[in-house]
Amino acid sequence: MQIELPAAQSVDHALAGWRALSPSLDDMLVRHPPHQALRQFGLTLWAKGEAEAAIGIFKSAIALAPHEAALWSDLAGALYTLGRTGEARTAQHLALERDPTQAQGWLMMATLDSGAGDLKSAESFYLTALRLDPNLADASFGLGVLYFQQRRFDEAIAQLRKAMDGGGKGLGLFVCLGQALFLTGDFSGAIAVLTIAARSAPGDGKIAEKLARLRLIEAVIHGSAEEAIAVYRQAAGPHADDIDGVTATAFHFLSGFGHREAAIKLGRARLERKPDDPMQAYLLAALEKAPLARAPDDYLAAYFDNFADGFESKLVDVLNYRVPEELAAILAHAGRNFENMLDLGCGTGLSAPLLRPLGAKLTGVDLSPRMLAKAAARGLYDRLIEQEVGGFLCETQETYDLIVAADLLVYFGDLQFLFASLAKVMRAGGLLAFNVETTNEADFLVLPSGRFAHARDYIERLAGADFTLVELRETTIRLEANSPVAGLLVVFGRR
Repeated sequence: MQIELPAAQSVDHALAGWRALSPSLDDMLVRHPPHQALRQFGLTLWAKGEAEAAIGIFKSAIALAPHEAALWSDLAGALYTLGRTGEARTAQHLALERDPTQAQGWLMMATLDSGAGDLKSAESFYLTALRLDPNLADASFGLGVLYFQQRRFDEAIAQLRKAMDGGGKGLGLFVCLGQALFLTGDFSGAIAVLTIAARSAPGDGKIAEKLARLRLIEAVIHGSAEEAIAVYRQAAGPHADDIDGVTATAFHFLSGFGHREAAIKLGRARLERKPDDPMQAYLLAALEKAPLARAPDDYLAAYFDNFADGFESKLVDVLNYRVPEELAAILAHAGRNFENMLDLGCGTGLSAPLLRPLGAKLTGVDLSPRMLAKAAARGLYDRLIEQEVGGFLCETQETYDLIVAADLLVYFGDLQFLFASLAKVMRAGGLLAFNVETTNEADFLVLPSGRFAHARDYIERLAGADFTLVELRETTIRLEANSPVAGLLVVFGRR
């Protein structure tokens, strides 16, 4: 994008008119070169909120002294004020061509690119600004927010703390830092920072309620669940949210970040309030290390029905889940065309667009009706079946030359029956593709998340009778409590 500047004759003519209207400009021109006087005049207009007029003044000053980096930066700032971001970026780029040592200039470029969604470029510009001025709090804050957006919470915390140490005091800084600390399990640190935020914005109900949630978590770690709920209600006051939702979130975070005993206390209290809650009953059993062979159907149906609306955005955008893409890439590399494909535990149909080009017929099976409704909306399945996968495998009369079970086996501990059932419905030479989370502690064990992890040798030992190993890759399955979960991508061939 180009910046059009007035011709020198036009500037001379305009100057005469401006001098007549502004005695202060006339005085500046007596004491300073014309481009400097115009710059001061433009800054004065901009400060008064007359950004459009200031832009014309700055352009005239640049026409007289195009080598002056500061003039280009001023023009960029005024353009940015009016939302003319493309022109602002061009002007700031030209300023930095003339003087690349401006930390504030690189900060402006970072701000513009961050707003445009170019986070990679923005990160580079923030870092350049901080190399030039390590104490530039606004650059640390902007970089911290960028890292937060990318869920790089540890890096975000470091930059946001640096911004605070550099004198940053904005409400947004405290809230962002508090949330980042919360999402890394530093509950006491989050309380300390959000307490500062609450003091600076005493009427902000969202901050008060967030702080109350954290106080509940802290209270249940050190005391009883009943005391913690009372702490929440007192701290939240009129901003208190539904207590079932609040305690469900607290249970999730306590469990995910390793506060097992506190999570058990809260889970038991939740189950006393709602003894028929299948999700809480199962997750509590998992935390209490009950002997579990698989996740029960009532838990799975309730969990995935509840999860259906936000399933894909949370799984893909928040938990960085890429299993369907990774399995599909392995299968595509095999270069085969499959006659009859089965997407087992299909959910919302994340795998469907990837599997559809690989074969003629695609069937999806899942026990969650709300998940299946999302899958049906894709229009990519030839048939969708609402049924528990074990029951389906036992009852179906069809055979398949490709079965994909993305993120399914994590809900089964003992896999012996499942592998035998899969072998029964597979054609010789067919492929079975799936993923598991991994452990070295036992053949299988249930995790605090309610998912199961399996040992690699257990998988290969069970499958050995009916399958041959085609491919096995180590991978990160997803994030849990913002930490990577180790797993395997596996493809077996039916003997």
